[in-house]
Amino acid sequence: KDITVDICLGAPDTGLAAIQEFALELAGKLEVEHPNAEITLNATGGTKLMALGFVEFFRGIARSIIYTDTAHLRIETLPDTSGVIPPAQAMADVIDVPLYLAAQGIRFRKAASDNLALRESIQSRKAVAKYLARHAAELDKLIGALNRLADKAFANTDELREPCQQLEFTPYPNSPLGKALKELDTARVLDWKGGSEIIFINIEKTQFLRGGWLEEYAFHIFNDQHPFDVRLGVELTIEAKALTRNEFDVLAAHRNRLLFIECKTLRFNPNENDNELAYKLDSLGTTARGLFGETWLLSARAPTDQLVARLKDTRIRLIDPTELGKLREHVQSWMQAV
Repeated sequence: KDITVDICLGAPDTGLAAIQEFALELAGKLEVEHPNAEITLNATGGTKLMALGFVEFFRGIARSIIYTDTAHLRIETLPDTSGVIPPAQAMADVIDVPLYLAAQGIRFRKAASDNLALRESIQSRKAVAKYLARHAAELDKLIGALNRLADKAFANTDELREPCQQLEFTPYPNSPLGKALKELDTARVLDWKGGSEIIFINIEKTQFLRGGWLEEYAFHIFNDQHPFDVRLGVELTIEAKALTRNEFDVLAAHRNRLLFIECKTLRFNPNENDNELAYKLDSLGTTARGLFGETWLLSARAPTDQLVARLKDTRIRLIDPTELGKLREHVQSWMQAV
């Protein structure tokens, strides 16, 4: 059942007398507008002084006073005037990706994985996406070439203008690069009959080869572990940043925490982009993830020493090509962390 929400802003965060004066005005408003309402005070947020001030004022007025212990997935109920402490309740898994974002002042617009037809296409590429991820460390040359040639195929447009492209090398059929191209051809994400010529098939599959395969891989790995919610290709609007629109590669919500996953298949520039990338990820992650969320960077190509050092100064976990095949274990560990 939908309920209306009235937000009262302006609670002071310092000065106990001022805090309790605000609480007095709020209690009076509730009495006038909702004379028969049962009041529950959530004392979780705000400063410690705010929590203390509201708890002391509403004790005896509120039906119950609760505290959300997110770190331990418990909801504690504070004792009433009798001094009896009710048993703690287990926190239910109730916050999906759109709701979590909304709580952070971010408007969820849509996710690519919510499109049923596209989701079926993504599912059809699951095996080959996992193949590329498992072998990423030995396919660095091919991953870079596919990114570059996919750009050429689009020819600076949104259309597949030049689908026929030439690799700058000729892979031996039984080499790691040749075996990978056979996998891609068998999965019908490109045409390769040997030699240096490859043919991109359509826009969607070319985007997959341009780097979308890593995002789809992350989505599959999370989806296989059955988190509470996981979305691929999330478009959102950040209200606090002048309605800035962004797209997140993969977002997962589990046990009321959010994981923001960024995926990169391009070669990192050691002199120009590393600091910018780390700053962007840290800024977006801080905006979206909240206190208990995390940010991960999945890289299909070896990161520079500069990027590794920069990420150590942030709350961003780097999963490099040698670790991509172990992503399932990382996901399981995150889901079981609490």
